[in-house]
Amino acid sequence: MTSQSVPSPDTTRICNHCLDRKPVEDFRLRYRNQPLRLSQCRDCHNRVERERRAAHRQKMTRKELAKALTKVKNQRSDLQVKALCREMVERFGGLKGIAEAWGRSLDQDLGRGGYAAFRHLEAILRLTQYCEQNRPDYGAMTDEELERALGEFGGLPEAP
Repeated sequence: MTSQSVPSPDTTRICNHCLDRKPVEDFRLRYRNQPLRLSQCRDCHNRVERERRAAHRQKMTRKELAKALTKVKNQRSDLQVKALCREMVERFGGLKGIAEAWGRSLDQDLGRGGYAAFRHLEAILRLTQYCEQNRPDYGAMTDEELERALGEFGGLPEAP
């Protein structure tokens, strides 16, 4: 065996994560101005960081949804509920985004079991109850008030 076929121990290192022998340059520096290097190679470190950030984003989305639903549950003013609903639509990318985030959160809680899943259903039932209690009486409205109310929802349908 020649010395060229066996890498010197100073130029290679074994990754603690994937257990592959790689050149020292494939390991991140621990500190910028220090020669110390991490025990994971760049590929393993990047993969672990991507997974950690994705889990954190999902956790934050779930927290935002729970916080928004709690706000809706505690709101008393119709204008505040409308403003909060607009904010949720913007934050989650529309009604489909809200429904997807709520569904993911509900699935996670159902998988864990316990009382958490019932809180999702309770929030939706309370929101539905609030909407029923604060629904305007369209029969008692004048034509101008009715047109204004329908204008808030995108206008009157066109006649054929």
